[in-house]
Amino acid sequence: MSKRRLICTTIAMSLAAAIAAQAQPPATPPATPAAPATPRPPPAPDPAWGKLAYDAKGPNRTVTEPGEVCTIVRPETLGAGGLRHPIILWGNGTGQRPTGYLPILETLASWGFVVGAANTTNAGTGIEMLSCLDWLTAKNGEAGSVYQGKLDPSKVGASGHSQGGGGTLMAGRDPRVKATAPLQPYTIGLGYVAGAHTLQNGPVLLISGGNDTIARIEPNQKPVFDQTTQPILWATLKDSSHLVPMRSGGVYPGIITAWFRYQLMGDPAAAAMFQGPACAYCTSPDWTLQRKGGA
Repeated sequence: MSKRRLICTTIAMSLAAAIAAQAQPPATPPATPAAPATPRPPPAPDPAWGKLAYDAKGPNRTVTEPGEVCTIVRPETLGAGGLRHPIILWGNGTGQRPTGYLPILETLASWGFVVGAANTTNAGTGIEMLSCLDWLTAKNGEAGSVYQGKLDPSKVGASGHSQGGGGTLMAGRDPRVKATAPLQPYTIGLGYVAGAHTLQNGPVLLISGGNDTIARIEPNQKPVFDQTTQPILWATLKDSSHLVPMRSGGVYPGIITAWFRYQLMGDPAAAAMFQGPACAYCTSPDWTLQRKGGA
């Protein structure tokens, strides 16, 4: 091989090697080990509040029936002894579903109520809650319905948490709603119309949490107590955060159930929980109770 040819061959081989080297992907640096995830602490347990009557489940077994508009939680057997069941409308807090409030809904149903919980994560206008009432009223008059003749649309209450508490007061403007129990209601937006609490059609049980930093008492609940024209009881659960109703329910199921047993069923034992200076909620160390308008 001539010297010139040898040089050309050497150059060609060098170029080929360089091209091949460029075609190779760059070396991947060794991955940096990910820091171990910090475990999320479990939610703080609820304080050990004292149990009162109606905090425990009632005599009825309950069933939950998811639907397109509402989730119905009701006694398994309807109309026992000729009872026509009062209706309770329920509004969820922001971003929540009825399944997050089952301790409250099941307790109500176990004591004889049929609960229509709106399938919405934004219940602040009260519209979806009233749609549950429309649906149940229609079913009560529908031939062959399991609800036919078993409900009492003249005895309707409304309750709900946070944004749904505001929705409760919005629904309470409807003349069909005879009593309300807004739970830690948020009343400075999220669908709530200012002044709705002055347009209620029946007694109000206003429920607050003593450690609620989300639906804070002063801007959200105090105006309801100060300005409503209906009889009102204001019950504040000491040491309760805004999240308790979405966890175990705490002792909120009992006070809501007792209120509606008193207002919609005329239950004298439930009435005694609220009436007079020595009432159960008046003397409980866990609750503070204020009243106005003859409540």
